Amino acid sequence: MVAVSKTVQAAVVAALLAAAFWVILTGMYGSWFDASITMEHGLLVVPAAAYIAWTKRARLAQIPHKPSMWSIPLLLWGGAQASLGLAAHWIWISRTAFLVSLVGCIAALYGIQMVRELAYPIATLILMIAPPTFLYERLTLDLQLLASRVGEGCLEALGYSVMREGNILELVGTKLSVEEACSGMRSLSAIVFMCVVYNYFFVRGNLMRALILAMAIPMAILGNVGRIVATGIASQYNRELIHGPAHDAFGYVSVTAAGIGCVALHIIIVRMQKAWHTRQL
Repeated sequence: MVAVSKTVQAAVVAALLAAAFWVILTGMYGSWFDASITMEHGLLVVPAAAYIAWTKRARLAQIPHKPSMWSIPLLLWGGAQASLGLAAHWIWISRTAFLVSLVGCIAALYGIQMVRELAYPIATLILMIAPPTFLYERLTLDLQLLASRVGEGCLEALGYSVMREGNILELVGTKLSVEEACSGMRSLSAIVFMCVVYNYFFVRGNLMRALILAMAIPMAILGNVGRIVATGIASQYNRELIHGPAHDAFGYVSVTAAGIGCVALHIIIVRMQKAWHTRQL
């Protein structure tokens, strides 16, 4: 009877939370399909976080339900932050307020110990929110220029004549523009999400997890440079390959290759650690 009552309470609180943040949640959902924001992976974040929480169900069932008074300041904080974000049009502030309120609701229903146990899936939900505009624009510009410079060097090393002006690469008969969508932010966001999920299921130790997560950055850059180089080479044989489905396919391949690179790095490090321990015995 107690379990049913708690389930009903949770359903009511979830409905009230969704109603209170409906405008913010619908805006966030729409951003996942906005090509200019590069948040396509956002659609997978909630199912991934929910599955991570589900794998902890045995442990969660053992935690006593002790509603915490900390839920009150958390809920007040979330409400004030959401109101401020909406009033000032600070999108990131208003969307992260939902997570603050979610933590407050969990604390109110189940207690702080439950919040601690769910810390990983809750933190994973941050990845469904696009980064602040000023940070996104700064990173996008830096990645555009970096990818252009490294792509130019790689193409020249392969024997192709390239002239670069900013983010424009000019090859024989073709100009390649490394636009915002090709800067690497899309792949970086997706690879960070992949690494977070992979870390939970396959990586042990906080240091190793931090290393794999940090390697998402250079892997995403290398994957994007590979995309630029492949596009540049393809343009010398068939200009149609730098537009449309073929261009998109290069992007998906680069993300996949970068993700595989992170996994391969983890496997190599684990094997090196095992070999080292074996020699010490």
